[in-house]
Amino acid sequence: MTKLERYRGCLLAGGVGDQLGNDVEFMTRSQMLAEYGERGVRQMSRYITDDTQMTLFTAEGMLMGLKHRMPMPACVYQSYLDWYRTQMQYAKGGVFGKESLLMKEERLHRRRAPGNTCLGALGSGDMGTIDEPINRSKGCGGVMRTAPCGLLRMAATPDAEDAYAMQGAMAAAITHSHIMGYVPAAMLADMVHLIMLEDGRTLREITMDSLQRMMRLFSPEIAGADGCEASEGAADGRFAQMLAFREMIVRAVKLAESDMPIHEAIRALGEGWVGDEALAIAILCVLRYPDDMEECLVAAVTHNGDSDSTGAIAGNILGAWLGVEGIPARWLEELEMRGLIDDMACRLYEAAEA
Repeated sequence: MTKLERYRGCLLAGGVGDQLGNDVEFMTRSQMLAEYGERGVRQMSRYITDDTQMTLFTAEGMLMGLKHRMPMPACVYQSYLDWYRTQMQYAKGGVFGKESLLMKEERLHRRRAPGNTCLGALGSGDMGTIDEPINRSKGCGGVMRTAPCGLLRMAATPDAEDAYAMQGAMAAAITHSHIMGYVPAAMLADMVHLIMLEDGRTLREITMDSLQRMMRLFSPEIAGADGCEASEGAADGRFAQMLAFREMIVRAVKLAESDMPIHEAIRALGEGWVGDEALAIAILCVLRYPDDMEECLVAAVTHNGDSDSTGAIAGNILGAWLGVEGIPARWLEELEMRGLIDDMACRLYEAAEA
């Protein structure tokens, strides 16, 4: 498998997972089974949602940032403002407006249930950052759009391997300032990056290695080789949040390896409306079905929760792992704006390899 196939798989499968979960986001699992059958949701909706829209604008912002030598996250912020203009029917203006290929795509000007947190933050006139929070939101609207941050390095950090995680965190913090709004985004970007290294690690190893990086980057008070022991007096709010995050991801890994039915395992993690739960559910489904995109995505959307976001995140991870050939052909054929999503993945690949 070529690296390009992994780039394409990451964005295309994310779009498929998003679109698969679109029609069922606010349905209970019982309602889904009654309407779609006992095998779960396997029928694609007609449209992608704001999850894929914002993923595309994340990617274009990074590409524009390279072109104009803009720092991260300023370039992504400007691209998000372009997305905001599409949702508010402001088709003109913006830093990238005239150059943006996405702004020229009429279908991206249609509202697909954009998140109130994203709209409110982007409409405020202020850019949220990790150090200067704009709100206290930990919704999954931060993590669901940051897979491109794992495909193209921009951020300058002392350790280049940390750059992908920091890009994800900075992109999410623009609109979601709670630590559980941006750390899951950092981990998604980092996992995508680690998959792209193709260094022989299993998905479980990638998950645990990425989790350890999150603890080092965002909770430096934690000591010990495995990142599990707290230094004395470190149990402040941030530490407590990161400890809970670690426990959530470890629980997802253990549930993936258990015999518990997948729907019960997902219920044990939550519903995915907040960032840590959404990432944990996606990881659970990916690790339970590492070689089966269909079963992974069906599980990721057939639950009582934020189905499109958990489907999108699971698709991003497993799409990077299996490549575009791992996506069921019938779903790929039905994916809205497939050509545009594919083109963006190819542009990211070309920029990363240049």
